[in-house]
Amino acid sequence: LLDGATGVFVQHTAAGQGSPFVRGLTGKQIVVLVNGVRFNNSVFRAGPNQYFSSLDGHNIVRIEVVRGPSSVLYGSDAQGGVINVFTRKPAVDVFDYTFGTRARYASASNERRGNIFGAVGGSGFGALASATYSDVDLLNGGAGIGRQPKTDYEEWGAYGAASARFGKHRIDFTYSHFEQINLNRTDAVTTWVANPSLLPGGGTQSREIQNLFVKQGDDLAILRWEWTLGTLLEQFHVNASYHRVQEDLLRTPRSATPTRRNQGFNVHTFGLSALAVLNFGEWSRVSVGGEVYHDIVHSRRSDQNLVTGAVTSNPRLDDRGQFPDWSLYSSFGVYAQDEIRLADDLLLIRPGVRYSGFRAQADLDKSFSSLDGVNEYYGDITGALAFLIRPIDEFSIGVNLARGFRAPNLDDLAASKGTGAGNEIPNPDLEPEDQWSTELSVKGYVPTRSPESAAPHWISGNAAVFFSYFDNAFRRINTTFNGSGVVQFDNSGRYRIYGFEAEVSWFIGPELGLFGLPADHIFFEGDALGIIANFTWTRGDDIKNDEPVSRIPPLMTEVALRYEAMRGKVYVEPYLQFVGRQDQLASGNKGDVRFTPHDEASYVLFGLRAGWYPVRNFNLNLNIQNIGNRAYHGLGNGTFGPGTNVILSAELKW
Repeated sequence: LLDGATGVFVQHTAAGQGSPFVRGLTGKQIVVLVNGVRFNNSVFRAGPNQYFSSLDGHNIVRIEVVRGPSSVLYGSDAQGGVINVFTRKPAVDVFDYTFGTRARYASASNERRGNIFGAVGGSGFGALASATYSDVDLLNGGAGIGRQPKTDYEEWGAYGAASARFGKHRIDFTYSHFEQINLNRTDAVTTWVANPSLLPGGGTQSREIQNLFVKQGDDLAILRWEWTLGTLLEQFHVNASYHRVQEDLLRTPRSATPTRRNQGFNVHTFGLSALAVLNFGEWSRVSVGGEVYHDIVHSRRSDQNLVTGAVTSNPRLDDRGQFPDWSLYSSFGVYAQDEIRLADDLLLIRPGVRYSGFRAQADLDKSFSSLDGVNEYYGDITGALAFLIRPIDEFSIGVNLARGFRAPNLDDLAASKGTGAGNEIPNPDLEPEDQWSTELSVKGYVPTRSPESAAPHWISGNAAVFFSYFDNAFRRINTTFNGSGVVQFDNSGRYRIYGFEAEVSWFIGPELGLFGLPADHIFFEGDALGIIANFTWTRGDDIKNDEPVSRIPPLMTEVALRYEAMRGKVYVEPYLQFVGRQDQLASGNKGDVRFTPHDEASYVLFGLRAGWYPVRNFNLNLNIQNIGNRAYHGLGNGTFGPGTNVILSAELKW
């Protein structure tokens, strides 16, 4: 969903799993929202995770990415940034009905995806529903790679929404269910991308015999009441939510006595949030809000000896799950942010402050008798201050100063699990980590000069340079427990992350007038030609260990030439993607099978996007990826990237 977006890198630990990076951070160091409701929960783990892939793209209307720390508005975890996903809602004001189907085919994995949907609305009420099913075969890599084993899986989902408007009040209810079935952790169970020196059997055997997500399920229900007044209390809304994450995993590590571990957990999250916007006129607009979330975690595990068939039942070791059963995690926050406009909008000042509290409870005695149980409370006050100078409407300069933080969650405090770096044990003594960040940004826009032009603008662009310092940061260290080598987090980390991001689009038009040509089109009336490019460069320095920060994405850029005809009804867009050398690896990465010599070389991929929207009821889209069929391996991925991949999608509605 986010591949190619400015400032975003997506790592695919396994086929079908994608974890977005924003400003060098991922997993529980960025916040994902769905319709303004927190998607993160207390079991999100460090590094890449698979949960973003539980969002069905067919039900998404847009995604907003806020780059940089946003802890004042969104609390803990909003260090790299915030990804806000908005899903479909029915029309309520004008009577209309729609029924249709969507289909997608991808040649590299022989993916067949279908979606059916229907919607009806009018007279203040509306409802819609959709269902999705996808069957994915083995992924074909680039030249010399072929079909990669254990990359096939299935997924399906259902979505419904209902809305009602009563005067100045609107109520929206959305519910989504999505699950992936029989998806392999390919870096653990194949040798395709792994560093041979880190594998058993002289590099001929995978790290594990089996590591299979039998089921990765997600249910999210949101009830929203919105009251729009347009007076001093400009807007007020309340969200009530329920979110359930289900994970069922089968693991068979390589050992002298092969044992199949059947483990899983369910996380039930209950949420309530509110926001009021107070409009004091031209000079001040204040947002005041708060939220509370409560997680209940149920976890299980059983081990079966594959030689004898016996299922062990040692209450101290073999019945423990990834988390102690009935672990609890609660969080709340209150915040205020003002927008102060001065000198006829020449200067905007945006101060903000937030208080957050967290309570974590978990009984570690059942799993780790020598570790203290978890019963911790964390409190935090954080602030931010932004300045925006706008000398003209089309140009602005911004300066942001912000503090981010992340409170330890249950994955930090109470989890026992296998990772790419080894078996991990909890640390109940962790404290919150701190972040201080600054950013300088510019943004400009020049509209088209001809009212007859079909181009969206002449020139548009933005750029930002940023710097973040992290202290008391969570750092994975090697240690021993009960005589075995394990890894554990502590608070000894100190590091900095900095970089530069830019995007620009230029639609040709006025320049043609210099040659006596029409300035409002290229070949035909209603067409436009533009160059669109983005650039992202990020670096991270681990100050304590004098080495790169783990998993910092390489330099990335995309350049596209977009031609639109018939005022956007047809477009053709050849593009190229460049990914720089991936040699900024931490010492811990070098012991992870996903970070291999394949990562080091830079590469260029060529592609072609095209679309046809002849009528309101039908559209057809084409995306040909990796036209040169290059073999490549993205940083930390569990598979090689797809070879030449022809993706064809269509929508028909009536």
